[in-house]
Amino acid sequence: MELPKNITQIGEADKSCKIYVEDYVDTYLNQLCEKADQALIGAFLIGEVVQEGEEDYIYVYGAIQMKEVGQKGRDVSISEGAWKEACETSKKYFGNAEILGWFLTSTGLLLESNHNLMKVHQKLFSREKSILILKEAREKEEKYFIHKFRNLMESSGHYIYYEKNNEMQDYMIASRKSNGMTPSEVI
Repeated sequence: MELPKNITQIGEADKSCKIYVEDYVDTYLNQLCEKADQALIGAFLIGEVVQEGEEDYIYVYGAIQMKEVGQKGRDVSISEGAWKEACETSKKYFGNAEILGWFLTSTGLLLESNHNLMKVHQKLFSREKSILILKEAREKEEKYFIHKFRNLMESSGHYIYYEKNNEMQDYMIASRKSNGMTPSEVI
């Protein structure tokens, strides 16, 4: 994948591992925040990791809403059924792209990694350079984490990039009816 030309930098990007999130994905994640209220909502992040020399580039160009996210107190769980369904949906809309990580949002969500999140992350995304995005629904504050050195390390920045993304558009249109979202723009 070529480095995107049309980008917006958010914060100070990590020097050795840069995260690029496509604009439609960012828009979709913000729409999930609007629906979150007190309930926890999650999504799987789709894309690829490219290594060039000493630098790694994580490109997120798809997101699929989790059908169910379990929550007991501050502990989160993702069922085998939700994972299986995400794999099928990913293949349908994004071909052989990889599920790179996950996203969680709710009102009042603590934006910090904890033992439970690390345990869930390592179970589903044990490879290095997988990611977790936490976003507080009301304030839209967010934190990005990269799995490296067997831990979830906070990233101080990322990039939003703007390219034609028919796959994500198609997924957003198809999922709009089932999740009750209304389009923020005419596609």
